[in-house]
Amino acid sequence: METHHHPLLSFLLLLLLPFSSHALPLSTNNRWIVDSATGQRVKLACANWPGAAETMLPEGLDRQPLPNIVAAIRRLGFNCVRLTYATYMVTRHAGDRVGRTFDGLGLGSVKDEIARFNPLVVRMTHLQAFDAVLDELGRQGVMVDIDNHVSKPMWCCREKDGNGFFGDEYFDPKEWLLGLTILARRYVYKPQVIGMGLRNELRGERQSEATWRKYVTLAGNAIHVANPNVLIFAGGISYASVLSFLKKKPLSTTFGNKLVYESHWYPFTAGPEKVWTEKPLNQLCRAKIDGYVNTTAFSFTAGGSAAVPLFVGEVGIPGTEVKKSSDNFLSCFATWAAENDLDWAWWGLQGGYYFRDNRTGMDEYFGALSYFWDRPRNPFLLNRLRLMQLKNQGRESPSLIYSFIFIIFCSMTTLRT
Repeated sequence: METHHHPLLSFLLLLLLPFSSHALPLSTNNRWIVDSATGQRVKLACANWPGAAETMLPEGLDRQPLPNIVAAIRRLGFNCVRLTYATYMVTRHAGDRVGRTFDGLGLGSVKDEIARFNPLVVRMTHLQAFDAVLDELGRQGVMVDIDNHVSKPMWCCREKDGNGFFGDEYFDPKEWLLGLTILARRYVYKPQVIGMGLRNELRGERQSEATWRKYVTLAGNAIHVANPNVLIFAGGISYASVLSFLKKKPLSTTFGNKLVYESHWYPFTAGPEKVWTEKPLNQLCRAKIDGYVNTTAFSFTAGGSAAVPLFVGEVGIPGTEVKKSSDNFLSCFATWAAENDLDWAWWGLQGGYYFRDNRTGMDEYFGALSYFWDRPRNPFLLNRLRLMQLKNQGRESPSLIYSFIFIIFCSMTTLRT
């Protein structure tokens, strides 16, 4: 991988990246997420930080001290984190000690590495460790969307893993609502928790519009009563790729100025990844965006008070050996996201995992950070995200001259393998 760095890039990033000061909590105003007190636009440019697997601990604490990881998030230009968790961590394992969980999984050597870098964590309960991560993010000025990823802790997501839709083997709606309510109350006084994701990538044979409406409304109401400060992120069905049923009948809620719709988009969403090389990119990109807007992204294009903000909660490509199909997808998405100034979250932050798919220490090729969580996996790829990280619309957007200079510098870089 060949990389190039331009001498003015760091200076421009300091001027442009979205770490502007604002008061929390946040709310919505038509298609925008805003500061509740001032009404000023707040741009979310996030990274996904997984913590919902069997270990029930945010990844990476075996490879770097927690403050170092959070500092790296800021250096990479992200101003928030989509932090994932499992319902059972809250409802069944909240009092379990982290060290004992790792021992029970046969991960004693990984536990020892966590103790080396973060010695207090192994003696904490899972909820205490989750709190510690949230507290460090807050200390360093990083906002957090806590995302309910699964019920039973495991890697997500498969069609028939029991975690896909309400009523599945591990997805008890009552327990799910309880977990959401507990965390909503717990974090009333943690203003860095700006939102709660209701459920990641609903899917499977049980999924239906009526059931989606029922439980999104119940969960949103429960969270809003417990903690009226947080945004409520509601993803669609079919792996957070379909909300088109809302065109005919919008969702009616009592938490309207807190509702944000969430969608996910990868090169392989709605078809094989190879399609991104089968036509001229301009033609293909237009068709793909039209399809995406039709199924999900229409929510922010509606006029006036009918608009609802859209958060692209997962978007990403592998950071190593970038294929032409992935490069084409990212070029298309990044241009469209910058043009529309979308809120989004990169998948993912993590350089690897404690334990995934029965493997210890598994690498993550989609990770923004290296295997040891100490440097960018692909600095060139991250440079491609910079324009998406800028606040290009709304009040207090960067001056056009700075944006224009930055676009020129970004255009001088392309991914090369």
